[in-house]
Amino acid sequence: MRSMLKTCGLCLSLAFLTVSSGCASIGLGGPKIELSDGALALGDGLVGQIKDVRLRGDAQRKAVDAEFQALQFSPAGREVDWSEGRWHGQVMPTQLYRIGSQDCRGFTHTVLDGGKSWKQVGTACRDEGGVWRIVV
Repeated sequence: MRSMLKTCGLCLSLAFLTVSSGCASIGLGGPKIELSDGALALGDGLVGQIKDVRLRGDAQRKAVDAEFQALQFSPAGREVDWSEGRWHGQVMPTQLYRIGSQDCRGFTHTVLDGGKSWKQVGTACRDEGGVWRIVV
């Protein structure tokens, strides 16, 4: 009898872990935003340098992805917009230029929350592997 109770307890524990891990992989608030390797290379991004702005979760991921999209694909002067919950933002890249053997771009990231607005200006250059890195 005692052996049967241990076995049932183990089965219930495994069932709970299976169900709870399934919820974690889908996310209770919807699917988790996945970043490309290029966006991951930006770390916290330029948005992470903005004083008084602390984005979390999908808002942070969308903001950094917008930076990558602007640097990698957007023509100079064309904004890449992002939005998550109460947070909104735009990333505006400048013209691509070359320093030595590196391609670089300036860009501006503006973050909005209600009536408040923050702006951060920076520069990113592609490393030898073609990955964007924020340098300023």
